[in-house]
Amino acid sequence: MRELLSQLETRYRWQSLTVDGHEWRWLDTQAAGPATILLPGSMGDSAMFVRTLLSLGERMRLIAVTYPALHDPVQLADGLAAVVKHLGLPPGRVVSSSFSAYWLQFYGLRHPQNVTSLVLGNGFVDGSDLADNPVFDRQFVETISDQDLHAEWLKRVRSAPAAPLQQLQEIMLAERQSPINLRARFLGVVRSQACPPLPLPDSAITVLDCDDDPLIPPNVRERLRRQYPGARHVSLPTGGHYPHVLNPEAYEALLTSPT
Repeated sequence: MRELLSQLETRYRWQSLTVDGHEWRWLDTQAAGPATILLPGSMGDSAMFVRTLLSLGERMRLIAVTYPALHDPVQLADGLAAVVKHLGLPPGRVVSSSFSAYWLQFYGLRHPQNVTSLVLGNGFVDGSDLADNPVFDRQFVETISDQDLHAEWLKRVRSAPAAPLQQLQEIMLAERQSPINLRARFLGVVRSQACPPLPLPDSAITVLDCDDDPLIPPNVRERLRRQYPGARHVSLPTGGHYPHVLNPEAYEALLTSPT
């Protein structure tokens, strides 16, 4: 994984913009054609999409965005809109993962003029969906320090069996994601409330989930589908919580299919 990250950052350079005192960073493959924005979940920066960027980046324009240590979905939505304006992008597709699938709904709510389609990947409706999981217990997340939460997750990742996803997560936590950024994202999860109905047609929304997702249980997947009953629903048999890492062929097929 370290070699893939090195290839990625040799091929594409980081860019940044400060919005209301917070730094947003991104990698832009700058290929011809419409842009697709990629947003990571709670863990890691936008290089979590390293496989996707290296595989598709020369065929389609992918902009993988790292968002700052914010938990408010409105601030995140408006920050992304500022990045889109800075880049001069026309309305386009935004693809999310986990926590970003939650706050991306607020982007569609507040900035529908920027959107042709949204992909809500491995997401949820609100914090109650994940409250039964001890790692998303609200009292625990609200009271633990940034440093202790980060240290606990780094220990958890390092104790997992060696695998490409485990290696990528370890690099992210050990070297690239600060404690304040990680905890801000966890706070965003446990404080999350359902987004109001979006001013977008059903055809503009895709709900993506995986049958073997260990973090998003079946009832939570079903609730998000019911939130957008007319949307395109794509369920992958494998991919876990990170289909862009664990099932890249199917994930890339979704990105390259007509929207």
